[in-house]
Amino acid sequence: MDLLQIESIVTTQLKVRVPKLTEQKFPKMSFTNEVSDKVPDFPNVYIHDIGQSEVGNDIQNQTIHAIRSTIQIEVSTNTNKADARLVTNACILALKSLRYSVSTLPVYQKDNNVHRFVFRVRRVIANGDTF
Repeated sequence: MDLLQIESIVTTQLKVRVPKLTEQKFPKMSFTNEVSDKVPDFPNVYIHDIGQSEVGNDIQNQTIHAIRSTIQIEVSTNTNKADARLVTNACILALKSLRYSVSTLPVYQKDNNVHRFVFRVRRVIANGDTF
């Protein structure tokens, strides 16, 4: 596994898993890992890799054996808090199935008519792990 591609891998996994967990309630749900000026389809799931650190060094310290991956998820809707919560819960379930642990519980924010939950997950990923 390319340890530098974690954000892309998680984005792909969420695109597949979350719509199933929400029972396809939101056919235009969008997923992104890039900041854009264009208005997204709602609900929108923004996946942001906020940093990785090396763990599990050996005495030679010539190879990266594992990393600690921390990812921030922002779920936004323009409908209501309940829809944002539904998508957030589906994201958490999908990430738990990928063996991530929630490190910061979802925090709710409302800005104008946009309802948003923001949370962080973390896990250690070894060089030979697969998703």
